[in-house]
This record gives sequence, structure tokens and C-alpha cells, in this order.
Amino acid sequence: MSRIRRRAAVAVLATIGALALWLGRDAGASLIVSKAVTDPDAIVELASHEWERLPAAARLAATYPRALVLLTLPESVTAFNCHDCGRRADRLVRAGVAAERIRVLPLMASGTRGEALAVRDYARAQPLRAVLVVTSPYHTRRALATFQHVLGDAVAEVGVAPVSEPDPPLHPERWWTVPYDTSYVRYEWAATLYYWVRYGIWAFS
Repeated sequence: MSRIRRRAAVAVLATIGALALWLGRDAGASLIVSKAVTDPDAIVELASHEWERLPAAARLAATYPRALVLLTLPESVTAFNCHDCGRRADRLVRAGVAAERIRVLPLMASGTRGEALAVRDYARAQPLRAVLVVTSPYHTRRALATFQHVLGDAVAEVGVAPVSEPDPPLHPERWWTVPYDTSYVRYEWAATLYYWVRYGIWAFS
């Protein structure tokens, strides 16, 4: 690792540590946001964690029967970035979502930003007025900021809906006492800082 990279890594770790000290007990809860939209044209179910995100997307599709359901498809599919990937559309159909409402968007870039770029490209070809992003609770703040930043003027309104029944259940009020929460919260804070440094996307503006 070069000296510059080592310094950058130390700076990021120091920033994460400072943020953890500053936020303390609120570090988990501060990652969770919800932003409603009025009659979305599309519900975007982000890849990964499909065991909790797909049922949430199906419920929202029933609430908004006019909306399309957009499924993002990573360039290289693994069990970690697109769980049960090949059966997602079938699972939505079994949950009551008409097949003609489902669209699969292949990604040209990785991560949440890649998903936002795919939705932006789709919105330019098939104009969308309002988009509602469905994702896991701890991911909501970064996802909302990323989609708002990337979509820009391509979509007038962007919202986010956290999964209401996360699996396993989350404990944001005591995130540091539960291994799953601790790992997820640390990851999201690191990713949030990375997106700020790498892409200029700050989730707390």
C-alpha cells in the first residue's frame, strides 16, 4: 500500500472513530430515514437482502397498483449482491404483482450508485415523475442521498421506504450490543464516508 493510500485509510478510520464518538447511541438510528412520495411511477427494489426487500416491494406494489417495479441486476451476480436473483420476478408474481409491471435493470456500475445510474438511464428512456426506493433500514439514508444526487432532474421526486420487517430484526437504539447491527452500522458509516469522498454525495445535508 502506498504512503498516500495509507494516509487516506488512516484518515477515514479516524473520521469513522470521531463520528462514532460524536453520535454514540444515535449512530444506528441516524442511518434510518423514510421519505414518502405521492403516487410513484416506479418502486425500485435494490438488489441484495431480497428475503426482506422483495416482500416490502410487493406490499408497496399493492398500495400503488399503477407503479412499475424495477429490479436492479448486478454485472456479476453473487449470493451476496443479489440473493435468489433469478427467482425475484417469479416471487413478486406469486405475491400478486403482475408480470407486465416488472422490469429488470442491468447495472453497468457496482453498488448503490450503479443502481441509481441504471434507474436514471431508464427514466430518461421511459420518463418517470416519482420513484420510491425500497431498501433495508440502515441503508436508507445513503440510498436516498445517492438516488437524489444521481437522478437529479431526471426524476422530479425521489423517496425511500425502509423495510418494515427486517430479517433479522434490527436494534438501532442499542446497535453496539448486537453483532449483526454492529457490523451493518459500521459498514454503512464507512460506505457513507466513501461516497462523500469518492462521489461528493453527503447523506446528511
